[in-house]
Amino acid sequence: MTVTDGATSRADELYRIHLRHLDACPVCRKGAECGQSARLRRAVRAARLAADKGRPRWT
Repeated sequence: MTVTDGATSRADELYRIHLRHLDACPVCRKGAECGQSARLRRAVRAARLAADKGRPRWT
């Protein structure tokens, strides 16, 4: 496992956590925005950017 693979798996895990939150949160199910959802979305975005920085541009 390379560093990029680890970062990618971390981003995938954070995305799954965010999806579970969206299913369980009554505020999010109503279509409103809650603070935890916003934090999770930012964490997923940051993890994906970190994973992309270690990946070669040609793949």
